[in-house]
Amino acid sequence: MLSIFKINDLCNRAAIDTISTGATVAFAIECFENNLLNLDDTGGLDLMWGNSKSIVELVRKIILREGIGDILADGAKIASEKIGKNSKQYAITSLGSEIPMHDPRYFESLAFTYAFDPTPGRHTAASIDYSEIGPFDKFEKSLNFPKKWKKNEKKKVKAQVINTGFHQILNCAGMCMFSPSFGPYPFIDLLNSLTGWNTNIEDYIKTGIRIQTLRQAFTIREGINIAQNELPDRIIGLPPAEKGPLKSKTVEYKEFYKEFCNRMGWNPENGYPLKETLKDLDLEFVIKDLY
Repeated sequence: MLSIFKINDLCNRAAIDTISTGATVAFAIECFENNLLNLDDTGGLDLMWGNSKSIVELVRKIILREGIGDILADGAKIASEKIGKNSKQYAITSLGSEIPMHDPRYFESLAFTYAFDPTPGRHTAASIDYSEIGPFDKFEKSLNFPKKWKKNEKKKVKAQVINTGFHQILNCAGMCMFSPSFGPYPFIDLLNSLTGWNTNIEDYIKTGIRIQTLRQAFTIREGINIAQNELPDRIIGLPPAEKGPLKSKTVEYKEFYKEFCNRMGWNPENGYPLKETLKDLDLEFVIKDLY
């Protein structure tokens, strides 16, 4: 436990992400345990699982780009390209972003957001299942998710769209994602009071969808083919676990994305926001960048 405190302190002082660092360290450990890295490669660090002193030192080397740390400092994806030897299988990333420890086999729609959010590989990207930790519709009473959405795929997609819009408004208001965990809050009333607006929840959701659509357009404009992204097999349960609470569990996420695109007014084949959608969201200026 003390080593975790130390590693977090090192990361915070160096202004590097703890999730990416942790996943990259995990990548290095698996490479070491499977003989893709040896003591000569690591500068004498024994990277077997549980060797906390070596792991703390490895993080220090990553921060300073010393020795093996220089190879790992750009993340697991780039490190796997440098190491080779089939090390890619241990780099659990989405378009180069290290995937957090929040498991989509528990929260299925995390697979969808890990793969297809405009900034992929983040657990903070409006997954409808993950948001159940602090239900948005319990936080803001006017939020109207479809009834029994958990048991109906089409209703779940609709709930995901609403959740996406609300999530972006929550972000823009500077609210912490943990806020909904604390129960009912007059969020919309507060926004209207602070801004002098008289906006209802539906218009706020549409504004959030506008934000998400603009994020999507930016990612596409920059040449990232987000709609063709695929997650590592391990993260979705391929092959499925043979024992434990996730036994036989495999997550499907691609068809969910296509249905999500349809509801968002995006092309389900390539993720491009449709021209009609951009016009409806007052984003006409984006059309020339995409078409």
